Amino acid sequence: MTLQDLKNKIENQRNMKTLKIEIPNGFEIDKENSTFEQIVFKEIKKQLPKTWEDLKEISGYYSNMHSSIIDVEYHEAINGNQNIFATEEQAKASIALAQLSQLRDVYRNGWVPDWSDNKNKFCIIVVENEFLTDCFKRTNKFFSFQDYQTRDLFLENFKDLIEQAK
Repeated sequence: MTLQDLKNKIENQRNMKTLKIEIPNGFEIDKENSTFEQIVFKEIKKQLPKTWEDLKEISGYYSNMHSSIIDVEYHEAINGNQNIFATEEQAKASIALAQLSQLRDVYRNGWVPDWSDNKNKFCIIVVENEFLTDCFKRTNKFFSFQDYQTRDLFLENFKDLIEQAK
């Protein structure tokens, strides 16, 4: 801005009866500490929700009973819409996870891991976006199996679905 531009701006402001103030993003006018001559800004403190209902408005995606992804625009957060994901990718991942849950239990053939015992559970995990197979005794993992053969076969057959769910 040149000196002449600044002089023009000051002159224009003298002639004006109103002055528009641009409030920076994330701030508001501090009415208690502001005067007519000096406007003070304060940072807006965001209140984090303590309950689902505290969210007030939500938007996102959910899958209907036909596994179609439905786009939802701004609804009140209530008990009846707790299945709305923030992103479409997350909603699609939830469908993949539901499928994998059913498939995993078939592969387990009735076996249910007891995470309080000291026995190995053969698991599929994701580390740095890579699928790894490992054994865990007391660290709960969703993709856990009774033996390494079942685990490895599950990973071989459903790697693409696991990729979607991760």
